[in-house]
Amino acid sequence: MSASAVTDTANQLSPDAARLAVLDAIASLHRPFTVGDIVALTGLPPYLAEDALSRVVAEYNCDLDVDDSGNLIYRFDEGLSARQDIVKADASRRRKAKFKQWLIAFFKAWTVAMVIVYFIIYVVMIIAFFVAMSRANENSSSSSRSSSRRYGGGGMSFLWLGRGMPWGYGGYGSWSSGRARRRYNTDVEKRIQKGEDPYTLGGKQEQKKPSLSERTWFHLFGTDGIKRNPLEREKELLTYIRAKRGFISNADIVALLGVTYEDADNIGTRLVATYDGEMDLTDEGIAVYRFPNLALQGAPEVQEEVAQLGYLWHVRQKEHTLRSNPSKVVPILNFVNILLGLFVAFKVMPAFEMTGIGPLIGLVIFPLTFSAIFLFLGARRSIRDKANKPEYDRQSKRIAIFKLIFANRTAVRLPGDEREIAAVGFGTWSTDELRGDLGAIAEDIRGEVRETGHGVELHAQRIWTELAVVDRLRKTAVSQTKVGRTVFSTRNIAGASPIGEIADKPGGKVDSLDDEIAALEKELLN
Repeated sequence: MSASAVTDTANQLSPDAARLAVLDAIASLHRPFTVGDIVALTGLPPYLAEDALSRVVAEYNCDLDVDDSGNLIYRFDEGLSARQDIVKADASRRRKAKFKQWLIAFFKAWTVAMVIVYFIIYVVMIIAFFVAMSRANENSSSSSRSSSRRYGGGGMSFLWLGRGMPWGYGGYGSWSSGRARRRYNTDVEKRIQKGEDPYTLGGKQEQKKPSLSERTWFHLFGTDGIKRNPLEREKELLTYIRAKRGFISNADIVALLGVTYEDADNIGTRLVATYDGEMDLTDEGIAVYRFPNLALQGAPEVQEEVAQLGYLWHVRQKEHTLRSNPSKVVPILNFVNILLGLFVAFKVMPAFEMTGIGPLIGLVIFPLTFSAIFLFLGARRSIRDKANKPEYDRQSKRIAIFKLIFANRTAVRLPGDEREIAAVGFGTWSTDELRGDLGAIAEDIRGEVRETGHGVELHAQRIWTELAVVDRLRKTAVSQTKVGRTVFSTRNIAGASPIGEIADKPGGKVDSLDDEIAALEKELLN
């Protein structure tokens, strides 16, 4: 994910969606709160949260106070009372949003249901056809005509009314996936309440086998079907900051998003500017992003939010699991449905005298068109995946090496670490294949490749130092107190410089800090 992807959050969020997110956050708090609480709970940028909140304050009953630090404290009536026309308008917005969510969920379920239900319909019709033909051979021609009329006149009407058909099959993959996600979130919630940190650099996140619906969706659309929108990514990034007690470094951002160190610097600067953070330079010359308004000022409901984002290798693990468990049943059923549909069109329907336009559309044209489109989308995705396989393998190799660098915090040695890289689970590569990418990786994370008598080693001393510093700060410091020299801040702090030319809204210019950090590091070292 690039820095621009994060800053596009507001551009992809409608005013109604922002308003509903703020109203939901207010309803969940049940107590006085600050703008920082709304920002942390919704993932909205402060300017957008303040804009939506100001509109809500103007229309709903609200009391405002100021605390000792000069922060505005908001108090709303229980139940959010306002004029009836305002309440009805917001209720209409909420129904519209829920209908849109339901429509998306229904489409995913319908994708699977269409294949299964029509397969059952075709099988039942073909069985009925062969039963009718068997009776026709045994009985006289008059009995045969009677049998045909019986099946053709009303005997097949149950297929249209749905009586006796297992319609409950429709959408089971989606429902099962939803229950699995809720169970997972509940488990993570319990860990957070116990004070555990859900983000672990080492080890693997437990990955359950994807549901039929998830595998079908991936079969059709590939990675496009599992991408998260910028608002979701932003909210998860904020959750990570809270889980890490308000302290992060460029190394954290690299491990989370897989971006280069330079991009991480830009993203960190943008986060500080957007969420009222500060950048401190420690005695070791390490830049630490500190967020006093997110870590400890949130209400208990905010602090107990479920953390969903994993590190870079955890995110890739989900995609790799989907690639490793491709959907086979539904694509095969689609192909079989095409053959069965043609048989029904040319054999079964004439035998049952189903010659109207309704049966032709409902039993032939519509399902066969759907199956053909399904197969086309799957074939297109497969061709695209094969074309992108070299790049996917290269990225998987890079991510596997990243995990060793961040989790082990020791040099990656070649030859020597090939087996451990393969153990990450994304593939197996030879020493020469791995060695060919070390230079680019070192450049991305500001590391270095050293020649040894037995091979090469990839060192990332800057990354390891940053991780060690923020680990120590999370155990011994609080985010409201500076942990070194505060060099950049969105507030007026003595000795700190304001972040240059960062606009209040996405799209503003973000100055690179490389030169200034380098100068400050040089000053500390001298």
